[in-house]
Amino acid sequence: MSIISESENEIRAVISGWLGSVASGDAGSIAGIYAEDGRILVAGSPVIGGRPAIEAFWQGLLAASAGTLVFGPTTIEVDAAGTMAFEVGTYRFETRSDGVTTRNAGGYVVVWKKTSGSWQVSVDALVANLE
Repeated sequence: MSIISESENEIRAVISGWLGSVASGDAGSIAGIYAEDGRILVAGSPVIGGRPAIEAFWQGLLAASAGTLVFGPTTIEVDAAGTMAFEVGTYRFETRSDGVTTRNAGGYVVVWKKTSGSWQVSVDALVANLE
């Protein structure tokens, strides 16, 4: 198996664990997938940087989406050295407030880096669809 194929499989395994943590509502485990200096970029918001802030972001998202969040990659590209990669995918979830349900959907780009033999999220950028 090539280093690129092996790396893609490793990243997909991390994503599978990430989805499991989403399903169980474990924001701490999700934050652990990010690098210590990882960042989340959301339009209209300040950069969310570092694991404590990332965990707080995920706690809020998991609470607001109440089990409706789903996401997954459409593309994963790995560099020839097998140390950096990017993932492009889609997400969707619903929020409910005052009896009103809002549907949210969009795309995302995740930049992965391999550190000490493990794949970690360096940057997670969310792009909402405007409807």
